[in-house]
Amino acid sequence: MGNIFSFDEIQIFTFFLTLLRMSAFVVSWPVFGVPMVPSPAKILFGVVLSMLMFPIVEAQGLALAMSIENMVWLSMKEVFIGLSIGFLARMFFFAISIGGQTISVSMGLSASQLYNPALGEQSTTVDQLYIALASLFFLAINGHHIFLSGLVTSYELVPIGPGLLSAQAFSNFGQIMQQVMTVGVMLSAPVMISVLFSNLAMAVIGRAVPQINVLITSLPINILLGILVMIVTVPLLLTQMHDILHQTAERLFAYLKAL
Repeated sequence: MGNIFSFDEIQIFTFFLTLLRMSAFVVSWPVFGVPMVPSPAKILFGVVLSMLMFPIVEAQGLALAMSIENMVWLSMKEVFIGLSIGFLARMFFFAISIGGQTISVSMGLSASQLYNPALGEQSTTVDQLYIALASLFFLAINGHHIFLSGLVTSYELVPIGPGLLSAQAFSNFGQIMQQVMTVGVMLSAPVMISVLFSNLAMAVIGRAVPQINVLITSLPINILLGILVMIVTVPLLLTQMHDILHQTAERLFAYLKAL
């Protein structure tokens, strides 16, 4: 027991780099990294994760990289890797948020804005509802376990060491954003199509019966129709969430392998 705290400078620096990657991930990952979670809780969680990861972390070539320049580079590298993993984990919620925002605009609810703590910005009521459902679904299927396992795997694929990052890993970021936009539109498609046909029907009625004020009448009809379609498509939404989460996890591991 007397040697439990006898760490050399290489081990201390390794723990510091582990703490940087863990802290960057905790700050940027969804659900736990939101502004509603107190900063001391995030710091404590990052320290606990670092203590759990440290025994399995293998540092390569740190003994030859103890100069000031290399230490700064390694610190920046670990922070960047942690932020990248957390950002990719948020892709799931970005897609859900885009779908909720698109539905709100289609239904005419975009004027009602609420503070969204998951993204730290103003969002609509439908967006808030979808984010709440996504958060519950994310925790229900142990989505946080998937990304924590990806964090453990990151030390096998991108070990701590003075090596450079591959630029090829960043070439698919544009494609990832395109897929996020596509998934968001797909989630909102049932409501968008329903509201489109509703507006076409109201246009025909407005031409046939000019006494009806179409602008005033169509707004509550679109909202009611949109809510009904949302209720009917909730099982489809949950199925899509499951697929989106697995696609996000696959993207995460593919990104780590390319680094």
